[in-house]
Amino acid sequence: MHSPPGDRVSAVIVHYRTPPETIAAARAVAETSRGTEILIVDNASGDGIEEEVSREGLPARVILESANRGYGAACNRGARETSRPFLLFLNSDARVLPAAIGALVAALDADEKAAAVGPRLVNPDGSLQRSIKRLPTPWRIFCESSGLAFASGGRGVLSGHAATRQDHASARSVEALMGAALLVRRSAFEDVEGFDEAFFLYAEETDLMARWRRRGWRILFDPRAEVVHEGGRSAGYRFFGQLHASLVRYTAKHHGAVAASFVRVVLAGGAAVRYAAALLTPGENGRARRERYRAALSRSGGPRRMG
Repeated sequence: MHSPPGDRVSAVIVHYRTPPETIAAARAVAETSRGTEILIVDNASGDGIEEEVSREGLPARVILESANRGYGAACNRGARETSRPFLLFLNSDARVLPAAIGALVAALDADEKAAAVGPRLVNPDGSLQRSIKRLPTPWRIFCESSGLAFASGGRGVLSGHAATRQDHASARSVEALMGAALLVRRSAFEDVEGFDEAFFLYAEETDLMARWRRRGWRILFDPRAEVVHEGGRSAGYRFFGQLHASLVRYTAKHHGAVAASFVRVVLAGGAAVRYAAALLTPGENGRARRERYRAALSRSGGPRRMG
């Protein structure tokens, strides 16, 4: 007979200069899953989150990192500070809805070969946020960066790794998931030695899932659990270039140096085309798009200054 779901879960929330969102994320866990241990790992943000948590009276422990070593490193630190059998890695801009944690625990209890399970993510307005992905390959990255994946509607051989059409209505095993909210079996996490800390931000969960699949673990999606995910609060456009750098790193690790060189060129080319298009886009939307793709080009070896 299992104990209540919350008693077996440690929620790890990585914090970086998003106090309101982090407080909301921790409060949602506390209010919807009694007994869940809550750890907030502060990535050297210097914004007084420890005092804020205390002032709000939240049942959460704050762990202060001396430097910002990235998302995966912070998650690993949180995991080391706990001993419960399940780890809930939760973005600071994600809020679990009632019964979500219990449904995720039930999914892992029902499949002993499942390393992790992700919920149905929804936007703040309640609309679906597509979170089921495929593992990146050079071809899939090319299709996505070139626009072929979007033109094909994310279907068939031209679908990408993120730009895909997936069934978000039924519980099933999937290839990969967005990592905004992920319940992980500790034994599976330790089996692959946790997150690869060489990834500072982005692709760290994809790398983790690729390594799980190699060792025979499954990744599950369960829409009975729902989590509201706002997205982009602690990163923003200035970190968009990190996404491209992480995809290149992932490709080098899983597909080799030649494939990584190809992906670097593909990503730079796609960003350059989108930057040029953004030059013709007026107003705030154009400015934001230019900033986004300028960041990508600066990390991928493209032009540093393009007007």
